[in-house]
Amino acid sequence: MFDDKNYLCMPLLARMLDQGDNLIKQIIDSEPDLIAFSVMVFTHQWALKRAAEIKRILDVPVIFGGPHAICCPERIIEKDSVDIVCIGEGEHALAELLDSMEGGEIDTSIEGLWFKTPSGEIIKNARRPLIADLDVMPFPDKDLFAPVVPIRNYYLAVTSRGCPFECTYCSVSCLSELDRDTENFRKVRSRSVDSVLEELRINKRKYDYKWVDFRNAVFSPSGHWILEFCERYPKEIGLPFRVFGHPLLIAEDTAVALRDAGCFAIQIGLESYDPHVRRDILNRHETNEQIHAALEILERNGVRYSLDYILGLPDQNEQELVAVAKLFSKLKHCYRISPFMISYLPRVPLLQYAIDNGIVPAGEKDRIDDGLHGNYMDKGSRMEKKRKKTMEMYKLFFRSMSFMPSWLRRFCTRIKAYKAFRVLPLGPVLRLFDLSMVIRDLDAQAYALNYWWWFRRRFDRKHPNYRRRRCTKADGKFHPDTKRISMAPETPPVWERELAPLR
Repeated sequence: MFDDKNYLCMPLLARMLDQGDNLIKQIIDSEPDLIAFSVMVFTHQWALKRAAEIKRILDVPVIFGGPHAICCPERIIEKDSVDIVCIGEGEHALAELLDSMEGGEIDTSIEGLWFKTPSGEIIKNARRPLIADLDVMPFPDKDLFAPVVPIRNYYLAVTSRGCPFECTYCSVSCLSELDRDTENFRKVRSRSVDSVLEELRINKRKYDYKWVDFRNAVFSPSGHWILEFCERYPKEIGLPFRVFGHPLLIAEDTAVALRDAGCFAIQIGLESYDPHVRRDILNRHETNEQIHAALEILERNGVRYSLDYILGLPDQNEQELVAVAKLFSKLKHCYRISPFMISYLPRVPLLQYAIDNGIVPAGEKDRIDDGLHGNYMDKGSRMEKKRKKTMEMYKLFFRSMSFMPSWLRRFCTRIKAYKAFRVLPLGPVLRLFDLSMVIRDLDAQAYALNYWWWFRRRFDRKHPNYRRRRCTKADGKFHPDTKRISMAPETPPVWERELAPLR
């Protein structure tokens, strides 16, 4: 909590409510045969720390997978606390690994996995074929997470893998490039509408969730798929939902269909309003005219949407930011502007561009590969102090537009009121705006409800997340701090009672 690399990064509260020791105790108590972490660039330092803590107590293999492990396997496998790295899709590779462990010996020849032997030798196996038909895969087992994640607040779903676009700042592009020569590669592999609706239907009965958040890079590049989904979804599920979009995928028929099916927001990555930056640096080939046409469709049909924008990009200047502020000020159905600070990710083409042009010192590459730069939701990557101050000023102005009627947006842009923001304490004011989103956004409200749910369980003596416990080692066994509450309640823990109806 309060260190989730999202809106609420508050170090003091994070330390007060830290669950690291408690987590380690739960892991030790479960007597695991394997510890598996799925990591992104901004979470893998946390995972490395926890893996090292586990290794001090348990002699158990640790495997890392996820986007960062796939993009940077060489750096991950060299860490003392990591024994295995998954370099692609992990479903079949992990199953084969567990099968071999059940047989009594780890098979170090499994495709899609790298291994580090006790002697320090690295065994680099080849990538394995991608899953050609996603419909054959079982649905995600949400029961595993039900005790510690309030699924009822909203349901996360993914309908495809990959992305039709190749933006230079995005890790999805990095993954796509790595998979390009892999068997069954396609830029986008989609599940059928039948499969998606069946998953939602089953889990709606289980969890009675309030809305659905589709987390694909883009909801679907296929207009036909969207139209079929929108025709059936209101009858079979009938709950609000949110999707991700792209200016080149906004069409009149699909926009109207999404609106009528219950889509309360399309989150669109605009990212840059400068044609040169967008085309030559970000590898995005939509024109400003195509952007205007997409926004006109949404505005004309009353479709609610939000716009993401990246601040601090190479060659970005104030002329561009003033121009896009004028665009933002004219939009009536854009309920949120989401400005993000540039955060250079490992192995993406934008990082190499920034190094080649002296924007990022070459010595910073290792720090970026290790996830030691700020994340895009917070301070972003390092940049010159004066430039950063300017970008933070526009970040606050764009964020504040979410709370303004269109006439006030136009007025503030015309008189350049945003220049007054330079003298404000930008960090605390931005935090205030982030918290204020709870008043008006369904997704922000769900985020707040999740936090309240987790916070209350920090003070529930019968829940696994009760406060914090120290982790010690004696005689090769884990011993909780005896001054703290026992982890063996007489009655079943709350999380077990909550999960019981699902069994």
